[in-house]
Amino acid sequence: MKKKILYSFCSFGLLSLLALPLVSWGQADSTKKPTRESLLYLKYHVKDNKVPYLAVQTKNKTAEGFSIAPNIPVSIYLDSDQSKQALIGEIVTDEKGNAIATIPPSLAAVWDHHAGHTFYAHAEASSNFDAVSKDVAIKLARLQLDTASTAEGKSVTVTLEKNEGGSWVPMPEVDVKIGIKRYGGILNVADDDTHATDSTGKAHAEFLKTNLPGDNDGNLQLVALVDDNEEVGTLESSTFVPWGVAHQFKTDFGKRSLWSTPRNAPIWLTLMAWACVIGVWSVIIYLFTRILLIRKLGRAEN
Repeated sequence: MKKKILYSFCSFGLLSLLALPLVSWGQADSTKKPTRESLLYLKYHVKDNKVPYLAVQTKNKTAEGFSIAPNIPVSIYLDSDQSKQALIGEIVTDEKGNAIATIPPSLAAVWDHHAGHTFYAHAEASSNFDAVSKDVAIKLARLQLDTASTAEGKSVTVTLEKNEGGSWVPMPEVDVKIGIKRYGGILNVADDDTHATDSTGKAHAEFLKTNLPGDNDGNLQLVALVDDNEEVGTLESSTFVPWGVAHQFKTDFGKRSLWSTPRNAPIWLTLMAWACVIGVWSVIIYLFTRILLIRKLGRAEN
């Protein structure tokens, strides 16, 4: 009896010692707080060589992956960090974590005075976002789009230049995407996805798309895109050319069809509906007259 008690006591003690590390690990793991890294993205854009703008995006990175950080206030400054005179704007990201800031007219003199600029963005700490800063340095640049149409074929030429000391100099060895603006994105004009600029800052592409539907006049929108370049940011230029097939949109809204308004329903469907209505009311009227006749016959017998 004593041996059984001693054996049970030793077994219980051994199991307790084996379970102790698991309990300690569980307690340590429950007290461990999840790590979070807040990310602030700042990108410079220029469209058609006109007013530039800044695209801002806020995200959080955790062990589960990336997540959107909405409604985050962000302050952006031009050339002078955290200076009231250099404030571009104080923006708040939307529900998708995105926001856009444009250069105000009050900074036009500063913008035109330098060939390059540095943008500073600051996001303050909040319950769902940590304090983060981001700066981006760019040089002023321009992207020009030209076309040529000859008997041999059609071609597109793109010229990329940057401002250095008040002069425009070519930018070689920069990948440029040349394509046609469509609903799903940009369709390449040639077989290559991108075209590199040469020593003169020019990139050439043959227009190989034929019988491509255009607008009512056959116009297509050509687009040249430099995407997120480290030196000049994102540049986009576009122009319209009559290289497509004219597409005349025809609508059947005024014609008789099943999906049209009741006045424009098919004749056979209208006749069928009226036949059903007339048939139902005919039965009702017939039954009503029979009831009256039966009533008269009953009174006559009495």
